[in-house]
Amino acid sequence: MTNSKSLILIILFACITLSTLYLYRFFLVDALIAGLICIATFGLKERLYNILRSNLLATLSIEIFLMLFFVLPLVFLIQQSIMFFSALKAQDILYYFQSSREGIKEILSNFPMITAHIQTLLQNLSAQKIAELSLSVSSYIGSESLHFFMDLGFILLFLFLFFYHGRSIYLGILRALPLNIKQGHHIFEEVSSVLKIVLLTSLVNMILQGLAFGIFLSFFHYKHALILGICYGIASLVPVVGGALVWIPVAGFEIFLGHFQHAIIISLYALIFIAFVIDNVIKPIIITFFNHKLLSKPLKINELIIFFAIFAGFSTFGFWGILLGPAITAFFIALWRLYQRRFKI
Repeated sequence: MTNSKSLILIILFACITLSTLYLYRFFLVDALIAGLICIATFGLKERLYNILRSNLLATLSIEIFLMLFFVLPLVFLIQQSIMFFSALKAQDILYYFQSSREGIKEILSNFPMITAHIQTLLQNLSAQKIAELSLSVSSYIGSESLHFFMDLGFILLFLFLFFYHGRSIYLGILRALPLNIKQGHHIFEEVSSVLKIVLLTSLVNMILQGLAFGIFLSFFHYKHALILGICYGIASLVPVVGGALVWIPVAGFEIFLGHFQHAIIISLYALIFIAFVIDNVIKPIIITFFNHKLLSKPLKINELIIFFAIFAGFSTFGFWGILLGPAITAFFIALWRLYQRRFKI
């Protein structure tokens, strides 16, 4: 009789759990992202609590801090993109298109091997097609920005709840896991350390790339080199594509002005020094530094695994995969080590 009651209780609990997940299915990813950010930055919130002696003030302070350093730059980039495409007029597009086409023909006249193919391609293009493409890009950015801001609002809401009730939620999860408290805490520490490294590395990498690009453009007498550097730093958060979202338009603008050598120099600098040296050489070094110098207990995970987990997460989950990829990888490695210790493999 007791077994049958236990079975009924398990079935009932499973049904209610599935129903709850289905009810809140549109908010699960936002809650998961907020939880991962909370795990990575909860130590900072605890330090603020020790200073302010108020859980509410500490929670509000850490939220404002995260908004200033992570949210506002993204909002600025999206706002500038919308303003740029919205300000485009048909006559401006026609003028830029005609001027660019003539400039490209003049440049390619020095390369007779490919001139015929490029001229055929340019003849198939028209200002109307360029205008339609610009309008479609503008509407796409607008719709995606709306979804992004909605997700951002829910993430901030969940973050507030997780920061404010962090300790009770953490203890509740530890008790619910089919592990003892020590094992659960070990897994939590592993995931938390990886997320701290990812956030700190992304922040330092963003600053380095933004400064490198902005300072370099200042030598070409750009009035808005600082803004372009900020945009480049923000774009560097996007793996694979990254700063190409900024340096390609800048190089295209130089070609439009007839500064072909400037375009080549900017492109090579962005590809070789920033994209390769900073992003692929210096970034793993930064990960190693944070792992051994800033963490109280260095991770027993190869830095390249964290590096590739960021790319894997982005390709699978999009922008927020920057956090999800390393978190899933760290969780898997921690469980695998626990399995090895338990069964002495």
